[in-house]
Amino acid sequence: MSIAFLLWYLLYVLLAAYAPEFMSVKLDGNITVGLLIGVLQFVSTFVITTVYVRYANRNLDPAAARLRDQIEGGSRR
Repeated sequence: MSIAFLLWYLLYVLLAAYAPEFMSVKLDGNITVGLLIGVLQFVSTFVITTVYVRYANRNLDPAAARLRDQIEGGSRR
């Protein structure tokens, strides 16, 4: 997921640097391709974060709690 996001961000930077004509194409009013892609960067960040938090809550947090219980429970004698 990290690699995919970095590639997505790199694409945005490269388009801004090497294809300014494309990025400045107006879609509706003052909304350009560059602005749309920039907003989609934020949207994808929030989506990735939400997906990771749900995954962590479901899979990582219970495993960490079990490990913590084993470590703390094992040292109490």
